Amino acid sequence: MEKQTRQTTRSRKTLRRIAAMTLFVAVAAMVVPLSGYVYVAMAQETEQAQTQVQPWAETNPRSDVWRQARQATEGRSAIRGPGANVVMTSSGETFRQIRMGPLSTYAPWYLALMLGAVALFFIISGGGEKIAADSGKRLPRWSRFDIALHWFVAILFLVLAITGLSLLFGRAVLIPLMGPEGFAAWALASKNIHNYGGAFFVVGVVLMIVAWTRYNIPDATDVKWLLKGGAFGKHLPAGRMNGGEKAWFWVNVGAGIIVCATGVMMINPQVFESRELFQLNLIVHAIVAILWLGASFGHMYMATLGAPGSMDAMTKGHVSSEWAKVHHDLWYDEVKDQEFSDDQPREAAPGGNASTSSA
Repeated sequence: MEKQTRQTTRSRKTLRRIAAMTLFVAVAAMVVPLSGYVYVAMAQETEQAQTQVQPWAETNPRSDVWRQARQATEGRSAIRGPGANVVMTSSGETFRQIRMGPLSTYAPWYLALMLGAVALFFIISGGGEKIAADSGKRLPRWSRFDIALHWFVAILFLVLAITGLSLLFGRAVLIPLMGPEGFAAWALASKNIHNYGGAFFVVGVVLMIVAWTRYNIPDATDVKWLLKGGAFGKHLPAGRMNGGEKAWFWVNVGAGIIVCATGVMMINPQVFESRELFQLNLIVHAIVAILWLGASFGHMYMATLGAPGSMDAMTKGHVSSEWAKVHHDLWYDEVKDQEFSDDQPREAAPGGNASTSSA
């Protein structure tokens, strides 16, 4: 009876954590951008000069001049730098059409599709597998360093996602809500937060790769896990990290390197030989970041509703023995001698991979 009561209490705490995290993300995504209102309200009102717009004549005698300028013909300029000798080029308009066209059109649909897929999977599967009653025995899984690094990267990931999406979709989504002045204030704040937060994110990604690569080297067990669909239905034998977790880690490595590299280059535009390369770099940065964000929805689901008990690993540093037997039975056989009682917690074991699909 006492064990059942303890398990019920732990389940309620887990549900409260999930609800709090979901509420935080939702509030941040919807409310934080509205902080532009605060800036506008505190800013001193200034009078705007009334300008009289002169209508264009039906025939502009300078049309031929501007038409020739758009041919990107190179001349001579006292300004030094890539493209300084070109007065005008149409590449900027091409970039704008891509950014405001396919990218801004299909990205929201992709994110909605990924969220819908996670919701559909939850409905069909009914949530995570119910494991045996908690005996009160625990196993150390992550060290304090791993936990701190996980949340450092995760929080920055969400902050950069919110600010990045605000800059990408702000004109269409936020201006109608905030007005031009409010969005201008939030866009400026988002740009600064994104640039400076991105620098810390680069450090986190590098530390993640250095600290956790050794735990995510694929082996034959992982191949079998992936080929037999270990994330669906019956649990398959798995070591410290299963095939899905290792695959997610390498997705983080690949996407992290691309996003960080393109981001660093964007704040150092002098590395580009032309405007076209800079624009291509920005498009690649946005596409990979959005694909990464959509894929992360599956990780968030598995770490909460998809595998109940996983959140303990990234909040307490240890998991129940029953959870370990179900999700990582081969690892349990290796470390079962480290079991300790729930009322006598220990320091978590060093090492681990914080970016896993079921922690």
